[in-house]
Amino acid sequence: MGNYHQQENISATSFLQDGDAKEIFAKIDYALKNGKYIQRWQQQEDMFRFLEKHFVSMQLYYMDFFGVSLETGGESIDKYYYLEFRPDNRGGIPNDNRHFLPNEHVIIGFMLHKILYIDGMIEVNTLPSLQRTIRQEYEDIKPGIYRALAKAKKIKTTEIDDEKVDDMVEKALRDFVKIGWIEMDGSLFEPLPSFQRLPKLYGDYINDPDRWLKDDAISEATDELKNKNLG
Repeated sequence: MGNYHQQENISATSFLQDGDAKEIFAKIDYALKNGKYIQRWQQQEDMFRFLEKHFVSMQLYYMDFFGVSLETGGESIDKYYYLEFRPDNRGGIPNDNRHFLPNEHVIIGFMLHKILYIDGMIEVNTLPSLQRTIRQEYEDIKPGIYRALAKAKKIKTTEIDDEKVDDMVEKALRDFVKIGWIEMDGSLFEPLPSFQRLPKLYGDYINDPDRWLKDDAISEATDELKNKNLG
């Protein structure tokens, strides 16, 4: 961050001199503070280009005024922006203005990533097909998945069944839409570049399901989720 301050003619408010700032910055600020990821995608295109143009200035702005870091992930057409909220310092942004993913939704994210990117089931692109795949295609690890979800939601394993898991899956996808990880059109969904933030944070778990599916690993996995940050 210190190097940015040394650059000439760039300050934490330089981006406000852009003629488009009045129209675009409010949208960007609202989205970022609500935990949304911004990428080169449909209605986010104008916000993405503004961030590309003024990244250094806006990074200074969020650090200087709110104590949070504007970060970027991915490359080229898969690039995305987000605010990095530290576990010990969420910045001067009220909790009501930030979106937090429940632990059980993060675990659904684990499964979605496994299904699409590890097991290569690219045909799973609707809510019903995702729900059905989790119920029927993973019989060998299904008990572990359900135990992990029950632990994350802090309910008894006996309280969870296919219907409740279907409901969790739907709510998780709706949450992923809110933060800009996927887009949905009816029941059809498509992961966006920023969905790759999940394996970046939780790669050790996603690539080693035993870490969160075995009984002795469930507590460790769900407890660790609380200390991670999704931006």
